[in-house]
Amino acid sequence: MSKSKKTVLVVAAILAACLPPLLIGNEPYIIHIFIMSFYIGTVSMAWNILGGMAGQLSLGHATFMGLGAYTTAVLLIKVDVSPWIGMAISFFGVGLIAAIIFYPCFILRGPYFTLATIAFGETFRNLLMNWPYVGQGQGLLMPFGGDDFLAMRFLSKIPYYYMSLAMLVLVSLAIWRLDRSKWGYAFKTIREDEDTANAIGINTTLYKLYAAFLSAGLSAVAGAFYSQYLRFIDPEIMMTVFSVEFVLPAIIGGVSFVGGPLIGAILIIPLSEFLRAHFAGTVSGINIIVYAVILILVIFLKPSGLLGWHQEWSANRKRKKPAAPDPGGEAHAQG
Repeated sequence: MSKSKKTVLVVAAILAACLPPLLIGNEPYIIHIFIMSFYIGTVSMAWNILGGMAGQLSLGHATFMGLGAYTTAVLLIKVDVSPWIGMAISFFGVGLIAAIIFYPCFILRGPYFTLATIAFGETFRNLLMNWPYVGQGQGLLMPFGGDDFLAMRFLSKIPYYYMSLAMLVLVSLAIWRLDRSKWGYAFKTIREDEDTANAIGINTTLYKLYAAFLSAGLSAVAGAFYSQYLRFIDPEIMMTVFSVEFVLPAIIGGVSFVGGPLIGAILIIPLSEFLRAHFAGTVSGINIIVYAVILILVIFLKPSGLLGWHQEWSANRKRKKPAAPDPGGEAHAQG
């Protein structure tokens, strides 16, 4: 597909995504499903920088999302700093924290690195759970009031819909550019074979720090939005199960693809919200059970995800397609 056609499709998809509030009006539940899909899609794409591109499987990204949420909330409540400014502070602050705590962990590989990310996540969660300044286990409640753009506070969900959509689009475009940059190629070389990357002169530790900074920083930005959307946060948002919720869309869509997390989020989050709303009272944690089943099926049947399956299907179709006859050659043979 040509570049111009791809651009037209992307623009058309963005315009189509702007239509639901105009068509269905202020339907809180449906708008909420869209918002959660955009929000989790954003965090999943952020996770994919470190986990998909660079091949460092983290199960601690709920921590970075939570730190972004808490940073923005504390700045708003304690210092009256606008959440828009809090987002920028969260990006750089949480990104730096991730780079610092991951630096000694990058000597670990495979499941050992993953276990270290879980341990760090639980450490931060317990810290916030026992810190009076941030409300301990009771959490933080955002200030009440009417619509206020600077405070990122709205009575209707529709402004949050367009904010979450804009966040998703901007992060998607940024990661698409990153994927085709020098950093992106270095990340993917490390993912495929770290020893080879070292051998050809790539500073693998440095590039993994870059990946950790960007991945955690963008997760923190999404967390800043999440805190203002819910108007309440507590340390439970940093539980490992929520990290799994961020990883699953990327695995379903395909961790090797920029659009994999987005495809996975569009498919899995509406299902999760439906199950949570209609069956949580009778089967507690049913959405987590469904996550586990889907994850097992994808890993066993199509580890490359839906986009990987589509790529394989397209390649097989092209190989099986008969070659078009050459009229010139046929005429030459008749002559």
